[in-house]
Amino acid sequence: MRIALALGAGGIVGAAWMVGALDALEQRGGLRPADADELVGTSVGSLIATMVAAEVPTAAIVAYATGEQSAALAGLDGHDATSLRLTRLPLPLGPGSLRMALAARSRGKVLSGLLPRGVVSTAPVRALVEHVVGENWPSACPLRITACDYGSGERVELGTGRTPVCTPGEAVAASCAIPGFYEPVAIGSRLYIDGGVHSHSNLDLLAGRGLDAVIVLNPMSSGAWVAGSGGVRERLAALRRRRSAAQLAGEVAALRAEGTRVLVLEPAFADIAAMGSNMMARDRRGEVLEAGRASTERALARLGRKRLRSVGLSPG
Repeated sequence: MRIALALGAGGIVGAAWMVGALDALEQRGGLRPADADELVGTSVGSLIATMVAAEVPTAAIVAYATGEQSAALAGLDGHDATSLRLTRLPLPLGPGSLRMALAARSRGKVLSGLLPRGVVSTAPVRALVEHVVGENWPSACPLRITACDYGSGERVELGTGRTPVCTPGEAVAASCAIPGFYEPVAIGSRLYIDGGVHSHSNLDLLAGRGLDAVIVLNPMSSGAWVAGSGGVRERLAALRRRRSAAQLAGEVAALRAEGTRVLVLEPAFADIAAMGSNMMARDRRGEVLEAGRASTERALARLGRKRLRSVGLSPG
């Protein structure tokens, strides 16, 4: 059975949730992430997908996410990918990419071009990847990382044998470059930003790949919301999740139409409560990781053995 993993966007908080979910998939679903036949990583999902492709054990990724040391990721002192280093004063200086705003064909991309250029460095993200993976692309399974051209808004796929030619560290840094927050990443003569600007999951990249099943972890979408609840930030976060869920539903439908079975894992009510509305909150990682692990375990239990086996899982 050919299985793909798609790891979506979600910032620091979403990364913690996905790590917990991956641990549950391995412990309760019998799927070692590195055994996937295809990997697609978007934004922070690209960081986790690259570690998976490099066959870093899930337990080691969990340990790193919770601030612990592990033999598999030894020597990571000072390699905190969540470190927020400013490259300049955070002053609003007008549109970061007016060219992108004028060329873009979606409201999200227009807004991304109009936002001031980000001021937080992606150097810690790149440094972590270079320390763990090196400058050569992992070869365990096909890995595709998504980013967007900061001039045109078009999505690009980064990986082995693809253009522009880049290292895994450069690709992950580009994919993580949230517009208005992180500074764009230069690869060659062009600048690139977050692949989540195009889609939080980019599942359409897995169409036509002859896959039997796709498992997608998408921290930004959820049907678990309460209309009219919370303050302005909470309502905006709920709106963002509903829009993400709607886009994801279209991508899932297209895959299922060609006969691919799709399992979507996304935050439940308890997860959203733990995550809060700030997806870049560094102090919630441990709590969110545990919430992601617990809710994924519950989701797998609800599906039952037959459905789990249909997507390549082997429940214990």
